[in-house]
Amino acid sequence: MENNKQTILIAEDEADIREMYFVALSGKGYDVLQAKDGREVFEWLEKKGDIVDLILLDIVMPVMDGFETLEKIKKDDRFRNLPIIVSTNLDNADDKREALGLGANEYFVKSHHTPSELVEIIHKIVAPPSSKKTV
Repeated sequence: MENNKQTILIAEDEADIREMYFVALSGKGYDVLQAKDGREVFEWLEKKGDIVDLILLDIVMPVMDGFETLEKIKKDDRFRNLPIIVSTNLDNADDKREALGLGANEYFVKSHHTPSELVEIIHKIVAPPSSKKTV
């Protein structure tokens, strides 16, 4: 049987936040992959990039931060059209401008929103799993 769920890759170095988003997204029917830094994002993209529908990307992470990860993704022809939501607590115009300028679809300040509000933003970018059409 073919898996018709959309797949979200969460890149977040804080395990409790990663888990909170995992629970929120998997509860809404998404398949969820988890990475704790930019290096792991690329490990997942190399393994499963063809099934990733969206990346939820933190900015402040070890090894490779979100800005560097975002820039590298958008320069890779295989992944440049992959939707990315920057999810951060950096609430300032310069960081938002940089993230959107590098190609992020949305800039989400974690401390200002609930996980359910994040799910609604994701639904605006990729349809909810239950509405994905099979061919």
